[in-house]
Amino acid sequence: MPVPQQLARGDRMGRGPYEKSGLIEDTGLPPGKLVKERFDIMYPLEEVEVDGKTVNKPAVYDLDIEVKLTYLPFGTPNSDPFVWKEFTKTVSISKSGK
Repeated sequence: MPVPQQLARGDRMGRGPYEKSGLIEDTGLPPGKLVKERFDIMYPLEEVEVDGKTVNKPAVYDLDIEVKLTYLPFGTPNSDPFVWKEFTKTVSISKSGK
C-alpha cells in the first residue's frame, strides 16, 4: 500500500488519488451499530524559562470540551442543521506531571 505524501491534507491531488485519500476515515454512521471515534485535542502550550532553559508547559490544566453531532442532509451548517446529540466534558491533566 503506498504511503500518502500529502497526508490527506490540503487541496492538491499529488501524483494520484492514493496520495490524497490514504488517511481518510469512514465517517458514516451505520444504523444500530455502536461507533467510537478518536480525536486528538492539543492542550495550549506556552514557553517558560526554567533554570536558563526554555521549556514548553501547558497554559491551562483544565479544558472544557463541547461536542455537537450535527446532521446535515443537504447544504451548509447555516442552512438547516439538526443537532442530534450534544454534550460537554471537562478534561484535566496532572500539574505534577506524574
